Amino acid sequence: MRPGEILTLKWSQIRNGFIYLQKTKTNEARQIPINEDLDLPFKQIRAEQNPAGSNVIGLDKKPVKAIQYNTNHVFSYNGEPMQGLKSSFSTALTNAEIDDFRFHNLRHTFASLVPMAGGSLKDVQELLGHKDITMTLRYVHSQEHKRKAVNLLNGLTAKGKNYSLSDYVRFSESEENAEVVNA
Repeated sequence: MRPGEILTLKWSQIRNGFIYLQKTKTNEARQIPINEDLDLPFKQIRAEQNPAGSNVIGLDKKPVKAIQYNTNHVFSYNGEPMQGLKSSFSTALTNAEIDDFRFHNLRHTFASLVPMAGGSLKDVQELLGHKDITMTLRYVHSQEHKRKAVNLLNGLTAKGKNYSLSDYVRFSESEENAEVVNA
């Protein structure tokens, strides 16, 4: 998700295992599935904002302390929607001892990890909200999708049979007139 989509995210947009985005950079609505790794922090944040959820166990396996806030926004500070990510993100990077990293780099990291885990470039395009696959290809810094595509052909040859070029190409006396057969 883009920073603007994160900062304006409301609880009403999270339902049925998806994040529903209406206002996006490309002016096209999109839905983002919520996996288990994201569902748990959402539950913890919701419990912290809502006393009715005070029986929720946090990521540290301790009961979550509920604070009553009247906010519809998922990400808030003292009950008010967060206005930016730069300060919080900078603090997180400092605490993690990470240098030379921007928030936007997370989108590139995501775009590279999805194909490496078996997702398609089309999946990445839709999840990042790109209208054009060309933009997605700028984000993917992995060649894993190419390796997986080529590996799809593994096992298509018969074991023990040695194929030669002449099985697939018939040559005439002139090399310019080769014709493909059995293709």
